[in-house]
Amino acid sequence: MRAGRVINLLKAFLWIFWASFFFSLIPYNLLAQDTLSIKEVIERALKANPQITAAIKQKEEFFYQKKLIRSEFFPKIYLSYTFERLDRSKNLPTADSHLFGPTLNWNIFSGFSTYYSYKEALYYLSSQDENIRHKILSISLEVVKAYIEFFKQRALLEAALADLEDAKLILRLARKRFEVGVAPYADVLEAEARLKEAEYNITKYKYTAEIAKAKILLLMNEDLEKIEAYEFVPLQEEDLKVQTLSELIRKALKLRPEIVAKEKEILAQEERIKSVRGEYFPTVDLFTSYYRTDKSFFPDRDYQFLAGIKITFPIFTGFSTVSKLQKEKATLEKKGLEKRTLELAIQDEVFTAYKQFFTARENYSSAHAVLEKLEEDYRTIQKKYENGLASIVDLTTVMARLSQARANVYLAKYNIFHHFYQLQRTVGEIPGL
Repeated sequence: MRAGRVINLLKAFLWIFWASFFFSLIPYNLLAQDTLSIKEVIERALKANPQITAAIKQKEEFFYQKKLIRSEFFPKIYLSYTFERLDRSKNLPTADSHLFGPTLNWNIFSGFSTYYSYKEALYYLSSQDENIRHKILSISLEVVKAYIEFFKQRALLEAALADLEDAKLILRLARKRFEVGVAPYADVLEAEARLKEAEYNITKYKYTAEIAKAKILLLMNEDLEKIEAYEFVPLQEEDLKVQTLSELIRKALKLRPEIVAKEKEILAQEERIKSVRGEYFPTVDLFTSYYRTDKSFFPDRDYQFLAGIKITFPIFTGFSTVSKLQKEKATLEKKGLEKRTLELAIQDEVFTAYKQFFTARENYSSAHAVLEKLEEDYRTIQKKYENGLASIVDLTTVMARLSQARANVYLAKYNIFHHFYQLQRTVGEIPGL
């Protein structure tokens, strides 16, 4: 009994040892594979993309511009030193004086020019959010395209594998007919050529799929050494839900960052016009200064205090204010026309993307119908070849058409996904999110 237990323990130990050895040969990244959906891929790419960080830094420029204008609401305090020398001539001695102390200037009313300039800066700062959204939309669509391309290449690889099985079957039939003397050796050579072509396509699509997967990782800012550690969730056709054209156009005119940014630019320009108009109003400034004065650099200190209010009326400025006002009004009209042009362009983009999506759907249905017809033709011609009623050329010709039909179905399928996410981008929604 004890000997049997010892043998069982040794067997268990050897099993654990060999299992551990086997798993140690498998790369760690294969054991800890991370499966990501398109949403998770986009979120990771957006967090890691430097273009968004650069857009945020650009927004900071407008943030500090806003703070610079806001500083005009506060008083300015300076510490100054002045040296004066008075030459009385007529052989009289010169008189030197030193003034040292703080001064304060405060513009308490500027005809609301500073106030409207501040509101203008706020609108331009807000418009930078749309610039960031525009970057997000572009990067998201780029990620989606790479994601779709990966599954498209993988689907073409599956089609090539199906072609390989057909090529092997044709080669077996050709060899069988050649062995019984009812087909020439040329049939075998033709079948072998088709087999080599299928093997070539498998190798090609295998590496194009890997290249497409590598691009996804690069967009996620991941090292390509981790390529085997990631897998992706396939796209589902039932997720492709599209609203009516009128609803999409209304949504696009509301969501597109370009149109929203242009609207904020128009609002900012309106505030700019109000700021220029403020130059017609008088300005009010408070000022005060406190000096210690003396004639020999502070041996006998004296004091001087000055305070007052200054009101400036702009009677005539050489028509500069009028010219500036006309210029800003012309700029406002130009921005309004730019907005209208942008609205028309966006409607055209949405309409085109909408029609392309439904065209892709119809093409997918047509490609399916062609595939079903060629599969039936292939089965028919295969039986005819087995019975000596068709040549190898007839069979390989139908096989080549069937191969192309399989590829066309996958291309049409992922073309639907491409146009769906392109439509999302055109409307102003983040593709994939």
